[in-house]
Amino acid sequence: MAKGEHRATFKEIMDSLDPGSTHEVWLSVVNTGVIDGWAGSTWHLTGKELNVRVARRLAISADLMVLGRGGSTQLEDVPTEQRTVVWEKASRRYEGPGGTFEGPEWPEEPLYCAFKFVSEDGRSLLLIDESC
Repeated sequence: MAKGEHRATFKEIMDSLDPGSTHEVWLSVVNTGVIDGWAGSTWHLTGKELNVRVARRLAISADLMVLGRGGSTQLEDVPTEQRTVVWEKASRRYEGPGGTFEGPEWPEEPLYCAFKFVSEDGRSLLLIDESC
């Protein structure tokens, strides 16, 4: 995406749909590149899947960590005291750059990758995407 190029938010996409019809929409925040209203901010995707080493560092240092289920259509906060456990599980089945995965093939066990988002006030959010 070019600098300054507008990427539609989930709300904008939903507002553009015909209000008289029923739609089942599964938009991932990774696809839209924006998380609206999470922890009081709008968050913007900074790039592609993170290398496993970068994701490991952010699991400790990011201001927020979020687990994205259902292709990151459903987000859950990861409390600080649970970050290590969540990261250890994700790192064993990390499908992003530099990662490896053990055990059964997907969809029996989820696979993971990670993405960094930054808020307008400069905070960082690590999204651990389950079954990417």
